[in-house]
Amino acid sequence: MFKKVKPENINFLNAFLEKREALPIYNSLTNTISKKTTHKSTAACTIPKNMYCINDFPSYLKGDIPDNAWKVKTINTYKGSLILLKNYKNTNDYLKKKFKTPKRFRIYQNKLETCFNIEYKTYYGNISRENHDYLFSVFQKMLENRFLEKKIKNHDLSRWDTYHQIAYPLINTKKAVLFVIYSDNKPISFYLNLLKDETIYGYVKSYDIDYSKFSIGFINFIQQLRWCFDNNIEVYDLLKGSYPYKNKLIDNEFYYQKHVIYNSKSLIAAISANIIIAKTQVFYAIINILKKLNIDIWYHNFLSFLHKSKIKSDSQDIIVTNHSQIDSKEQLIKVDLNDESQSFLKKIVYTFLYHNKESLRTVELFKLKNKTKTYLIKGKKQTQKITFQ
Repeated sequence: MFKKVKPENINFLNAFLEKREALPIYNSLTNTISKKTTHKSTAACTIPKNMYCINDFPSYLKGDIPDNAWKVKTINTYKGSLILLKNYKNTNDYLKKKFKTPKRFRIYQNKLETCFNIEYKTYYGNISRENHDYLFSVFQKMLENRFLEKKIKNHDLSRWDTYHQIAYPLINTKKAVLFVIYSDNKPISFYLNLLKDETIYGYVKSYDIDYSKFSIGFINFIQQLRWCFDNNIEVYDLLKGSYPYKNKLIDNEFYYQKHVIYNSKSLIAAISANIIIAKTQVFYAIINILKKLNIDIWYHNFLSFLHKSKIKSDSQDIIVTNHSQIDSKEQLIKVDLNDESQSFLKKIVYTFLYHNKESLRTVELFKLKNKTKTYLIKGKKQTQKITFQ
């Protein structure tokens, strides 16, 4: 009976960026964009298997296999996207060339800084274990809250222990960089990027959903761009996934690939490899057909629906009244927004700040004593009554 060879499966990004391990068979990798050799290894000479499947291999990298007995078959899987930073002089040049109204990014930032006491920090080459553990605990909670709000599952959360573990040594050895935005010393936005030579990889991100009106993601992106230009980064790889916001940022698309590498001197390995190749080609051909028919959108909507049905919704109807006149006899109880029990009011107050260009330092929040679930936001320019039903 024919017994197939079982390949060793390797995720390229995990091995290449997270673990910094040598890939089998390939003794060097060349970045075809920068024309530079980004990886060399003699460890690839020790080859215990007759077949390997390397997943998520970016098509802009070229691997060199010195032994002619080893054959490689590449199959395009999912699209990735990147920004060719080397084609721009600086952040302003990039924004001018990519957007018709680049000033809006400055407007986003000015509005955030008007409403809150904002600080931008970049952790690269130096982060304490205590601070790292604190930031990643907040980062995780932020990601959980964001996707709970969206009512969809998130792949990054399933790998969170890995991210937490690898980030500390990678940041301290300048193989990763963590961008954080603080509001009154509290983190409100994170972006962890991994680095390899002159390429930066946008790995995992999140932000505090209470600040969702303020385009935090774009503000953080500008923070990253400035750092990239200051540190001579040539390529920004935004990894897999096609989203409307990405399409506005990128210069090029490429394919992530599956590499099936096998020892052609082994008949069993060659047959097994060709079976895997055929199955993989058929699988992704079907995926592409389904995408053209928008079946993937229906499928993800269906999964989202199933996930939503498992989540209890605590949403309430909210009535907002501007220029509210409060009866002088009405008793007002001042509310501390930093009180955890009042955290459900933050998003509402921050939305008030956004629309009225007010500072959190000049706004007061009250509860109407004689009315259930009714609050008053009082700013310099505007007063707003909030009623939960």
